Amino acid sequence: MIKIKTTRHVLLALTIIFVLTSLLGCIAAVPIAVKYYMDKENYVAKAELPVPAHKVYNTAVSMAEEKKVEIVEKDDQKLVIKVTDGKQTASLKAVLVNSEKSEITVTSSIPDAKEREQEQKELGLRIIDNVCAKLKVKCNITKQ
Repeated sequence: MIKIKTTRHVLLALTIIFVLTSLLGCIAAVPIAVKYYMDKENYVAKAELPVPAHKVYNTAVSMAEEKKVEIVEKDDQKLVIKVTDGKQTASLKAVLVNSEKSEITVTSSIPDAKEREQEQKELGLRIIDNVCAKLKVKCNITKQ
């Protein structure tokens, strides 16, 4: 009788561990929602990434250097970088939420109608897509 109860408890514990592990795996696979909208003067994209702020910022800086876009401004203390592709200007700011999480905001200028027709994606969306891809974080754009 004791052996049966012990076996049931072990099976119950293993089942609970399996279910919790499966749920945590599903949560990690859920894409990060990127809130994307247009205010009076800019396009804005915001997301909370499961990556430290310094890593997000350093990734953005190295990508800007690799892509050979012009870095207009860079502040390593405030974790802000501003770049231009010659048509639009965009800035990325990473803010520490905790040691493993950061909030990023990418703000970009609104291109004129002619430039909008030529571009497949505006600069801010290209930046956030590229940063997410480089950090291996799946991001999903939600327009507001």
